[in-house]
Amino acid sequence: MGHRGIGAVFAGLALVSAGCAGQRLEAPNLASPAETVAANELKGTWRGETWPVGTDSTTVQNRDVTLEIKDDGTYRLTSTRAGTGTASSESGVAVGERNGVVLKSSKGQSTRLQRKGNTLHGMVDSGGKRMSIMVEKAA
Repeated sequence: MGHRGIGAVFAGLALVSAGCAGQRLEAPNLASPAETVAANELKGTWRGETWPVGTDSTTVQNRDVTLEIKDDGTYRLTSTRAGTGTASSESGVAVGERNGVVLKSSKGQSTRLQRKGNTLHGMVDSGGKRMSIMVEKAA
């Protein structure tokens, strides 16, 4: 390959790189009802658990969780601490994405959950601790 061929390869790579760098990933407009839960298969009840990650994983207990996504695009995530039965919940707007859902809490936090079949999984903050979460669609 001569100098001209190498130059063409680098020019092509530069165009591809510039195109990728120019793309912006826009956050969904969570205030718009038209943007809420686009995929009907996301609505319903999802059940699962959270568990701690990192060095404090022996001091933080697993939690049972229930995620309810309603027809109007709102959600409620209820978390119950294993052993004590202490429950907490949050609510907000659920926005369907190509590979999952973004939960936009009424407190301003966002949680992105990836979808694989009938499961949603990701990371959540719980009492200042990072926790893994996995829920399955209830029958």
